[in-house]
Amino acid sequence: MGSSSTTREDKGLFRVAMEGDWEEVVKIYEKYPDARRAKITRSGATALHVAVTEGKVEIVEKLIKVIISQDDKEVLRAQNEGGYTVLHLAASVGNEEMCKIITDADSSMIAIRTKSKETPLFSAALHGKNEVFCFLDSISTCSESHRQHRLSYGRREDGNTVLHSAIDGEYFDLAYRIIDLYEDFVNYVNDEGFTPLHLLATKSSAFKSGINFGRFKTFIYELQTNRNEQDRTTSTDLENPTLPSKRLTHGDDHIFPANYVICVEYLKLVCKIMLLLVCGQAWMMSFLNEIRDLKKKHIWSAKIMDKLLYHTSIYDKLEGGTDRGNLEYDSGEIKPGRNNPEQEAEEESSASAKNKKKDKGSEEEKWKKDPEMTNETVLLTAARYGVTEIVERILDKFPTAIQDTDIAKKNILILTVENRQPSVYNLLRNKKMLSEGIIRKVDHEHNSVLHVAAIYDKDMKPWPIPGIALQMQWEIKWFEFVKDSMPKGIFVRRNLKGKTPDEVFTETHQTLIKESSKWLIKTSESCSVVAALIAGVAFATSASVPGGNNEETGKPYFATNPAFQMFAMTSLIALCFSVTSLVMFMTIITSRFQENDFARDLPCKLLMGLTSLFVAIGCMLVSFCAGHFLVLENNLKFASFPVYAMTCLPVSIFAAAQFPLYVDLLQSTIKNPFKHRHRYKFTKTET
Repeated sequence: MGSSSTTREDKGLFRVAMEGDWEEVVKIYEKYPDARRAKITRSGATALHVAVTEGKVEIVEKLIKVIISQDDKEVLRAQNEGGYTVLHLAASVGNEEMCKIITDADSSMIAIRTKSKETPLFSAALHGKNEVFCFLDSISTCSESHRQHRLSYGRREDGNTVLHSAIDGEYFDLAYRIIDLYEDFVNYVNDEGFTPLHLLATKSSAFKSGINFGRFKTFIYELQTNRNEQDRTTSTDLENPTLPSKRLTHGDDHIFPANYVICVEYLKLVCKIMLLLVCGQAWMMSFLNEIRDLKKKHIWSAKIMDKLLYHTSIYDKLEGGTDRGNLEYDSGEIKPGRNNPEQEAEEESSASAKNKKKDKGSEEEKWKKDPEMTNETVLLTAARYGVTEIVERILDKFPTAIQDTDIAKKNILILTVENRQPSVYNLLRNKKMLSEGIIRKVDHEHNSVLHVAAIYDKDMKPWPIPGIALQMQWEIKWFEFVKDSMPKGIFVRRNLKGKTPDEVFTETHQTLIKESSKWLIKTSESCSVVAALIAGVAFATSASVPGGNNEETGKPYFATNPAFQMFAMTSLIALCFSVTSLVMFMTIITSRFQENDFARDLPCKLLMGLTSLFVAIGCMLVSFCAGHFLVLENNLKFASFPVYAMTCLPVSIFAAAQFPLYVDLLQSTIKNPFKHRHRYKFTKTET
C-alpha cells in the first residue's frame, strides 16, 4: 500500500510540475516528505531541479525552506543522473539569487561534484557566468575547510581548470577575473598537456590577425571606438577593456598633436552618420554592433594574453630551448594532469628514439591524425594557428624560444609554412631572427621548409578564396613565395623518401589539379553558352537598322539621333567582346591543364573571358534599350523604362552571380597575396 501511494504521489507531482502549478508543488512537498526525493524526469531530476531550471526563484526558496525545516539536507543535495545538484544548475544558468538561497541553506554543496567531476564553481566558469562565479568563489573562502580545497574546487579530473574552461569558451572577461583570483592556474596543464596559454593560442578567431576582413569591414572595424578608450585609469575595467593606441598617444610621447585625436574622432562620427544614411539604420546598427563586439573580444584576448605571459613560468628555465622545468599542481582531491608539455616532449622523444623501428609507423600516424599530441610549446601552437600577436609577444619576451621544436622535430618556421600562415611567416622575416640553422632545420622525415610548403593535404586549412582553381593558384604562389624568399646559398636536400620540394609539389597536387581542371571546364562551358547567345543576338542587331533607311539617300532615318548612334556602337562592341569571350572560354576548355598553367595562364584567360563577357552583356542591354527607344511614340518612351529594367533582369542576375568570382579572380591574379618578395638575409648570430 505504501509503495503504490508513493507512486501516485510521484505521478501527481510530475503532472503539476509539468503544468507549471508550482504552488501545488510546494503543498505536496509540505504534505508528503517522500515526494521531496522523487525523481520526476528521465534525467533523474527532482521537482526542485526542475524549478531551478525554470528560474522560479520564489518557488525554489519556498521548497528549500520546506526541506530545511525538516533538517533533511540530503534531499537538498540530491543529484540527477549526470550528478548535477540544484546548485550546479543554478550556477550553469547564472542565477546568483538562487545560488545564494541554496548556499545559505547548505554551503557545503559547493564541494559536490558531478560525474564529470565538476563543482558548481566549475559549472559557472564552463558557462561563462561571471557574477555567479565570483559569488561561489566568495563562498569557497568563507571558511577554513573550504579554503583548504579552494584550488581543488576550480579543477576537474581531466586537469582542466576554471581558467581553461573560460578561455576555451571565449569568456575572456571571466578569464581575466579568474587570473586575479587564481594566479596559480596560469601554469596548470590538463591531461593533454595544455596550459591556458596553449588554449588561447588555438583561438585564432579571438585575435585580429585571425580574421579575414574585406576592405569595407576593415574600415568599419577601425571606426569602432570602445567606450572610455582614452581613459587610462580604466585599464582594469572589466566591462570596458582598453588597450593603448599604437597610432595616437597623449602626453609627452605623442606622435601627432593632441588636436589630431579630436579630428580623427570627428571624422569617425561623420563616417558612421553617412553609413547609417546610405545603408539603413536597422541593418547598419546590427552590423556595427557585431563589429563592435568582435573588436571588444579582440581587446579582451590581447589583455588575457598579456596577463598570462606576465604570470607564466613555462620559459623561466629555458636553456638551449629544451629544459622547461616542472609545472606545479594543486594537492587537493583532484588528480593532476600530465607533466608540463615541454618535459613530456623530451620523454616521448627519447622513448621514440629507443623504439624507433617498433613504433615508427604508429607515431607517424599519430602525428598526422592529432597534431596536438606533439605536446608543442605555446609559441609553436600559436604559429600553427596563425596567432601573430602571441608569437610576437613571446619572441619579444623569450627570444631563445625561437629554437623550440616539437617531437616531430618541426621548428616554428616549418610549422608556420606547413599550416599556411603567411602573416606569421612575414612576422618572422621582419623580426630578423631567422638564422641559417633555423632555416636549414628539417623534421623527422628530413622535410625542409620548402618541402612542407610543397605538401598539399585536403585536411589543411584552405586559402581564404573561393573556387578550387584559385586554391591551386594560391598553392603555386605560396610555394614560389617561400622559395623566392629563401636566402641565397641555401641548398635543399632530398627528404627520406628521396624527393625534392618540386617533386613533392607535383606528387601531392595531382588531385587538386584534376579538381581544378573540372571546375574550370564547367565554368567555361556555362559562360561560353551565354557568350554564344550574346554573340548571335549582337550579330543580328548590328546588321539591323531601327526605323529603316531613306530610299533616296540610303541612310538610316535616325542617323542623326543620339539613341541610334548609341545603338550602333554598343551592338558592335557587344559583338566584338562576346566573340572574344567565347574564344577565351574555348581556349580554357581545350587547355592541357599543366601544373604551371594554373599560376597565371589559365587565371588570366578566365579573367579576360569574364571581363569580355560582362562588357558584352552590358553593351547588349544598352543596345537593346536604345534601339527599342527609337520606335516608341513620345508618350510611351518614359513608360518603357520599367519594362527595360524587367527585360534586363535575367541576364543581370547571371552577371551578378559571377561578379564575386570575377573580383576574387582579379585580386588573386594581379595582386600578390603574400606581399614580400625579396630574399631573406641571414642574421649575424648563427645557431
